[in-house]
Amino acid sequence: MSAEEPQLRQRKHSDRKEVIGDLRADAEVQLKRFIETNGHFSLVRNFHLADAFTVMNGFCGAQSLYMSARFLVTSHPRYMWYALWLPVAGALFDYLDGKIARWRRSSSMLGQELDSLADLVSFGVAPTVAAFALGMREPLDTLVMTVFVCAGIARLARYNITAANIPKDVHGKQRYFEGMPIPSSLLLLVLLGVCLLTGRFDAPQGGAWTPPTDGTAYAYTGRWYSSLAEHQGFLFGSATLDVSSALYALFQLGGGVLPRLVQPSLLASIANGVGRITIHKMSFVWLLWSMAMLSKTLRIPKP
Repeated sequence: MSAEEPQLRQRKHSDRKEVIGDLRADAEVQLKRFIETNGHFSLVRNFHLADAFTVMNGFCGAQSLYMSARFLVTSHPRYMWYALWLPVAGALFDYLDGKIARWRRSSSMLGQELDSLADLVSFGVAPTVAAFALGMREPLDTLVMTVFVCAGIARLARYNITAANIPKDVHGKQRYFEGMPIPSSLLLLVLLGVCLLTGRFDAPQGGAWTPPTDGTAYAYTGRWYSSLAEHQGFLFGSATLDVSSALYALFQLGGGVLPRLVQPSLLASIANGVGRITIHKMSFVWLLWSMAMLSKTLRIPKP
């Protein structure tokens, strides 16, 4: 080891401490200005340039929700493509806001909170609503989607309170993600895009999607449908557990007391509704993603 290496290491350590000290001092100034500034639009006046990009991330996520809703109303796959691409645009804004904050060496008091809220909309809620619109509408599917959103909320909340303790480089950038970052849900949107390309999704009115019979052509939708016609329905298919007959037989036990108190047709309806459980296999992918987001031991290097 040369004599210069310890000095170089010490200099880098001093530079990092100086950067962190500057950031803390800037945060104190920002807090004082934020508290003492009054006025109807003082919130907007305290925004930094990076905050505008963060808000645009949330804007893209909200528009994705509306595009999924338009698909359910109109049955036109074009809106579904919009719903899938808008979170990608949101990810671009999410990437740029961090770059701008580091470039300007400043961040607002609301920056981290704005970023988490925008990420929740664009990468948590929007993908699950898109999956629902494409056919993941079974009760268990929606339960898994809800777990995914709640896992995203918990992961972002943990990030907000632990971000300061994650090791950083000399530029103040964190070295790794603790748990799967919520923007990684863009990979799940890729799977939904494959569903659109192959025609493997359900129509808004129910049932597997089929090409229009009036000659209407939807660009980039069902492109390989003919080669997969024998496998119609949502990608990977679904699994069903049917114990409705056994449940109805259980209702008949006890000397048939329950059928005398409740109409048999109602009992049959309850047995069919409760005893027949269906879930799309892709839901298990979302469930695994949820667990990865909550993991504290999973550390992914930050690019």
